Amino acid sequence: MNELILINENLFIILSVFASFSTSLISAIFGIGGGIILLSFFASFLPPLAIIPVHAVVQLASNGGRVFLLRNEIHWPILSTFIFGCTIGAFFGGMIILQIPHELIKFFMGLFILWSIYGYLPKFNKKQIFFGSIISCALSVIVGATGAFIAAIVNTFKLPKLNHIATVAFVMMTKHILKICVFIFLGFSFTPYINIIILMIIGGFLGTIIGKKIMYQINETFFRKLLNFVLTLLALRIIIISINDLNIFNI
Repeated sequence: MNELILINENLFIILSVFASFSTSLISAIFGIGGGIILLSFFASFLPPLAIIPVHAVVQLASNGGRVFLLRNEIHWPILSTFIFGCTIGAFFGGMIILQIPHELIKFFMGLFILWSIYGYLPKFNKKQIFFGSIISCALSVIVGATGAFIAAIVNTFKLPKLNHIATVAFVMMTKHILKICVFIFLGFSFTPYINIIILMIIGGFLGTIIGKKIMYQINETFFRKLLNFVLTLLALRIIIISINDLNIFNI
């Protein structure tokens, strides 16, 4: 794997396991945030074509761990619509969105997240969830981490803390399964990365277990405020990066 990473392999393994542990810890506590941090980590050390596929496998395990530990807290009524929409988005939505500048997509996604927190956003109905899940999964294949978008949609239902985290984790797990299928179909080989993926899965599951213990100690009102704060930071990051990539202020 030496030729496939940009730093010493042993150092990369240590950093990767720590990154997987810490980002799973963050996601277990807040429901989101870890995925986009891990994506940024991979972007610094992996070849561009490997970033999103490897990220998908590690995040599948991380979200799968949360789903297993919180399986009794999942809010099932909205999930069938999410899953159906995600399936369409993963395999077909990407072909449509590829015609639109990725930076512009991310810009409006950031605005949507901010609107979902501070503006008037009624509870999503099944039709809106369906189209939202199509867009999210299509984006996920292209840009990697769209957990904040999913969390913003689920957040409109004002579910209790554990139900929110478990439901978002289930949707994200489904998205990553579909993404992996797409990348396998496109011919990506996970074999060169299998050892580091296994170690990161172990580190991520440990982070999830510890994060779950911390999560139970967090007050419901504090959690909602913290969730909105994290969503705001992620949205602002998305907007700033997209503006920079679009060169809006360059003369």
